[in-house]
Amino acid sequence: MSRKPRKRKKRPATRRSSAPASRLTTTAQTLRKRGGVAAITGGIVLLAGLLLVAALVFSGSQPPTETTESFAPLIPAPDTGSMEGPVRRRLEQARTTVERQPDSGPAWGGYGALCDAHSLYECAEVCYTRATELDKSDFRWFYLLGFVSELRGAPADRVAAHYERAALLEPRLPTTFYRLGEVLTRAGRLDEASVAYNRAIAIDTQLTVAYRGLGQVALAQGDPDAAIVHLNRAMALGADRNPATLASLAQAQMRVGDGTAAEATAARAATATAELPIPDPVRLRINEMNLSSAESASRAARLIQAGRYEAALEQMRVVEESRPDEPVTHYRIGVCLANLGQLDEALPRLRRAAELVPDNEIVRREFERVRDLVE
Repeated sequence: MSRKPRKRKKRPATRRSSAPASRLTTTAQTLRKRGGVAAITGGIVLLAGLLLVAALVFSGSQPPTETTESFAPLIPAPDTGSMEGPVRRRLEQARTTVERQPDSGPAWGGYGALCDAHSLYECAEVCYTRATELDKSDFRWFYLLGFVSELRGAPADRVAAHYERAALLEPRLPTTFYRLGEVLTRAGRLDEASVAYNRAIAIDTQLTVAYRGLGQVALAQGDPDAAIVHLNRAMALGADRNPATLASLAQAQMRVGDGTAAEATAARAATATAELPIPDPVRLRINEMNLSSAESASRAARLIQAGRYEAALEQMRVVEESRPDEPVTHYRIGVCLANLGQLDEALPRLRRAAELVPDNEIVRREFERVRDLVE
């Protein structure tokens, strides 16, 4: 009797586990969850008193508020070998801070700001981008990313998105709306540009560049009458020697049929050279972070003229490290020390300056003045 074949029990089907996602796929998913990198692109109004001043203190030492899982880019390392000592050390310190706190938006933003201050714009753009990913509540990173991205030739729509985000986070800074208006104008988004300029003027009614922008937009929209109104307002606020303002006004006058006025205005534009200041506390703070001897010397000169000798002396100490025996270095340090009452220290400085430039009457008189006081 033959044996019946044994029936094999059917095993439950098992699902084949999918292969682990690649790091790139995981990163892409994380970025999608997070929204990704944002698709972004005289005097100033007092911006809520101390609020903006406090906001403009760049510090890379703050601890991160949360840990991010998105893929972190390599920390930029610009070549600092040929840079002056103070600049090189400060950049290296800022980069070290990022290495120690890779999930800190302020650390990345602070490093970016220092790179920005020394015209290392590629490095700055990387750092600001990372700062916007890690610290989405700080308008500075979006604002500065917009500025640097524009310098590096980013598409206007992306730059505008950066400024729009900055304006959403800090709606009281008029220069954000002014810069947004400029970018939107170049992108051909004239109605939006007009809104942005008007927002800037609503915050600061003396913002000359915004009136000029409004005039140029009105001219581009085919409304020369409105253009003349806005451009004349800019002229009244100090743009009467600005070539761009005058040229736009001449075009508007020509379009309304006032050829005589247009000819006279065009003649003035041909010889005008004055630039319009843009009162921008954020960019001013970036400029102040420049530690090169040339910038430090310029700041010291302005501070001495303003009678701020202690601050000027601090700037000249930076200059001295790179230019230790230049006549102007000894002279300015001597002037600062003398005005701070430190005559014994000022005298050898002024004596050395006088030795280096014996024909300089200003240096000689200051040396003799301090020498007489000491004796």
